[in-house]
Amino acid sequence: MGQFFISTIDPENVKALLSNQFSDFDSGKKGLFGPFIGDSMLTTDGALWKHSRALVRPHLGKGQVEDLSKLEGHIQNLLTCLPNDGSTIDLQQLFFRLTFDNVVELLLDKKVSTLNCQPGSHLHKVVEAFENVGNLVNRRAALGPLLLFYRDTEMNATCKILHDFVDDIIEKAYLKRKTQTDRKSPSSFLDSILDSTDDLVKIRFEVLGLLLAGRDTAASVMSNLFFILARRPDIWQKLQTEIEYLQERKPTYDDLRGLKYLRQVIDETMRLYPPVPGLFRAANRTTILPRGGGHDGRSPVLVPKGTVISCSTFSLQRCEDVFGPDAQEFRPERWDSLNPHWEFLSFSAGPRVCMGQTYAYAEMIYILSRMLQEFQRVEKRSEEPWVEKWSIVLLNGSGTKVGLISKTRAIE
Repeated sequence: MGQFFISTIDPENVKALLSNQFSDFDSGKKGLFGPFIGDSMLTTDGALWKHSRALVRPHLGKGQVEDLSKLEGHIQNLLTCLPNDGSTIDLQQLFFRLTFDNVVELLLDKKVSTLNCQPGSHLHKVVEAFENVGNLVNRRAALGPLLLFYRDTEMNATCKILHDFVDDIIEKAYLKRKTQTDRKSPSSFLDSILDSTDDLVKIRFEVLGLLLAGRDTAASVMSNLFFILARRPDIWQKLQTEIEYLQERKPTYDDLRGLKYLRQVIDETMRLYPPVPGLFRAANRTTILPRGGGHDGRSPVLVPKGTVISCSTFSLQRCEDVFGPDAQEFRPERWDSLNPHWEFLSFSAGPRVCMGQTYAYAEMIYILSRMLQEFQRVEKRSEEPWVEKWSIVLLNGSGTKVGLISKTRAIE
């Protein structure tokens, strides 16, 4: 429809997009996500993006990364949702609710449990709206230039539910913070950012952007990982061996840093099934990319202003010349000798690299280690193959249907 695209999976072009020529390209996300997260760090470019990043960065402190006590509470809620008789359960939806609850408490210091909420309740409507946002964003993307003329009433109604949910928490925290006579050091991300700005709408959009990134990435990875583990008992057993020294003790942050094989398994999952399987940028000026021109495609190529550059990270991270002839196979041990940069983009790279990746790794390794402590094995309960479903993140269209055999039941 009149839009010029260039597709590439050349690492040199990726490096140009994300680093060397960063200022030549915009993210182009405002049109898709604008009704949901407004002018936030995820949707803006240039000076606005720098302002958002400078506002958010100081409040994502080391203490939040290392304190896993809140996450453990949500793990306990997850365990109550799992059948104790080894019957079939679809983990995919449960992982999304687990990460939603955890990130809400992490950012807003508000305890919620969508894992245990009742259908029809206000909280259930909130989580349904959050789940629907991905489908609505995809619909907006499919409209292309016609989006300018589209009155998206369903998106607006969905966003209102989520805006009201977050606004209520922010406003109460704001009033409490401002009326304190003896103001203490901030104990949460929200308290901290409230000390930096009184723009509650700006805070709302930044919080929702972080909530979106924090919830979807980890849940996507864990869902795809357990789909794989149910089919690879050899890997499950090797993971069990690595956490034996913990016995029944819950892992600390320092423990997580030493669980090398768990980290490799998560990296291999993100390599084969990247949470965000496509990277898009739009040229804000006429420029070039270092590869794509000439008779062999190895020379620079002209990129007219307005051109959209797309990169399939799904394909990039399966390149045999980087990851070996068995690049299509799930083999975590390959990470013993791998050190990719522009070929592995699960948390992006360059100036826009994800600020939450340290916590995301800690969260995912903690969830996996706790599941390994609780269950003797995970069994495949569906013959359906992995089928791509792209919402905001990459999912398995057939879910994650497994049987979890507890260690107590296995002994019996």
